[in-house]
Amino acid sequence: MMFKAHRKTIVWTVLIVVVISTYDVLLHALLAFGHIAFEWFELGLEELIEHVFHTTRHQSQIIVFYLLLCLALFGMYRLWRVLPRFYSYLQATRTHYMTHMSCYWRECSSVQKAKLITTCSAGVAGLCFWMFI
Repeated sequence: MMFKAHRKTIVWTVLIVVVISTYDVLLHALLAFGHIAFEWFELGLEELIEHVFHTTRHQSQIIVFYLLLCLALFGMYRLWRVLPRFYSYLQATRTHYMTHMSCYWRECSSVQKAKLITTCSAGVAGLCFWMFI
């Protein structure tokens, strides 16, 4: 019964522990996979342009470069358009969270506050010890 009630918390805790314990290897593997996938995409696009438009290797590389540049600029433009809404959403979420936490802190007894501070301090110290030593 207790396991079913806390299944989501247990799964997220396990995932966070795995990510924290393997952050360097996991990040490197993801970046390497992303790089290889990008290179394959770029090569396939070059070969397609060479075949369809009967261009040389150099011409197709220039075309692919400018296509990717336009794609990156378009992505940055879209990001620039979305960031103000995302920032206001983050501010609203932060305000809601801080209000909720301050109400919770005011409702806690002194013993509960001491337990909360001790637990958080031990957790941060444990993470620092586990990651940096």
